[in-house]
Amino acid sequence: MKEQAGVFNKIAAVSGALGDIGRAVAEVFLRDGFRVALSDVKPAADAQAALIAFGADADNILYTQVDVSSEAEVQKWLSAIESKWGVPQFIIPNAGIVVSGMLTELPQGDVRKQIDVNFWGSYNLAVLAAKRMKAAGLPGRMVLIGSWAAERPNARISSYCISKAAVRMLCKSLALELAAHQILVNEIAPGIVSGGLSKKNQQKDPSLLQTHLDSIPNHTLITVEEIARQVLWLCDMENMNITGTTLLVDGGLSLTSKMTK
Repeated sequence: MKEQAGVFNKIAAVSGALGDIGRAVAEVFLRDGFRVALSDVKPAADAQAALIAFGADADNILYTQVDVSSEAEVQKWLSAIESKWGVPQFIIPNAGIVVSGMLTELPQGDVRKQIDVNFWGSYNLAVLAAKRMKAAGLPGRMVLIGSWAAERPNARISSYCISKAAVRMLCKSLALELAAHQILVNEIAPGIVSGGLSKKNQQKDPSLLQTHLDSIPNHTLITVEEIARQVLWLCDMENMNITGTTLLVDGGLSLTSKMTK
């Protein structure tokens, strides 16, 4: 990735950075010479093992415990990044949770928690970071982590589908608002990932892995490393005109109806 001196500083903010996807994204940024600000809900003491595993210079990593559904906590995190390094110009709202269950069976509190983390968490980081870039007159790149589930409803994870559909429209709305400021906003929408909750469920029930593979047209799970590479690609400064776009990385899963019941 080429850096434009005086315009782009390679400072990235990644939420949900201790999860499988978040860690993979942080790793590709670090390898590409970024300073990476990480956040997650774990206290700093509990995150030390994961941070050491990055094997990066400590000067290039900043970890902060953050509840992304809290505007105040996200604002405080961004202030800490700015004080240490400057305004982050590469924003990856990645924090997310999956609440299983049908809408007619879930307590409203569970649905609200899903929306609070997945939508409001993405909104808080993206919008507050955009305001700082605009105020400083800086360009930037944002890549929201969405899901194939925004494409089709799935009764097993209804509230998750709703939250990710909201993230998709957040991406498009911000892309339109920020294009004139040279802040490009896109979304990666993974399919079934060999990581996170999907991997845990597959380990609990080996037959589920085959069910997933049979449901994907190219019979291949998405690796977190592939997602991370696509995030880095969308953040490339040579991508000057890709904005408001959803990049589906799902092996064709969203083209079928096999996983929607």
